[in-house]
Amino acid sequence: MLTLSTKFKPHQPAFETALAAGFQAVEFWLDAELLAHADEIADLANNYPFRYALHFPNGGSISDNALRSAVTLYRRLNCTAMVIHQPMFDRHQAALLKLDPELDLAIENHVLELDRFEQWAECSPGLTLDVEHLWKFTLHNAPFATLIGHVERFLEKYAGKLQHVHLPGYQPGGEEHQPVHYNEEMATEVMTRLADHGFTKLVVSELDSPFQSLEYLKEDVEMFDRWKKSRTPTAS
Repeated sequence: MLTLSTKFKPHQPAFETALAAGFQAVEFWLDAELLAHADEIADLANNYPFRYALHFPNGGSISDNALRSAVTLYRRLNCTAMVIHQPMFDRHQAALLKLDPELDLAIENHVLELDRFEQWAECSPGLTLDVEHLWKFTLHNAPFATLIGHVERFLEKYAGKLQHVHLPGYQPGGEEHQPVHYNEEMATEVMTRLADHGFTKLVVSELDSPFQSLEYLKEDVEMFDRWKKSRTPTAS
């Protein structure tokens, strides 16, 4: 079964909030400064019962030490994937895979027209599907049924390469990175298709900082629990 995840910078108060909200998984936002403290982050994270994924830094200068720290953190936390943007993958994939050939590097889709989205899915060794980016930038806020059709076709072809999913509660024309429960219909339809295609890793409610409170996080977990209950057969 897939696991709903939250995402934050790895500081202790955020761990406590996620735990209190009922989350079972976390994606870490990372930069070079945070990677300088990778051992401390791993020590802290291992005090909590979460599944983990890493988001490789989005840009800037990444030293050899930082690359080693990213791989060490990945290993120590038995991460499900390392999410990475295309430019950073192009720049650092060889060094990362030399350090650990078993890394699940999952390239995220961004501002891609439909032909380039297909090229990304076809050519990338591992994938992070950002559903918000697909709907907003690739499908240009198309009707809901169009989005779900594209998700279904994507999974039919590429479920075997999918390592990670970003699923904010996007609504066409709305703000990005809102709680997943803001669009429960979309979220449950996407999660159902992921589960039906055998996806068992992390689906991330990727929130902007104003939403990273106990109230919003608990509502995300409650939505996820409703979905899980809906998939449990009722005893006769």
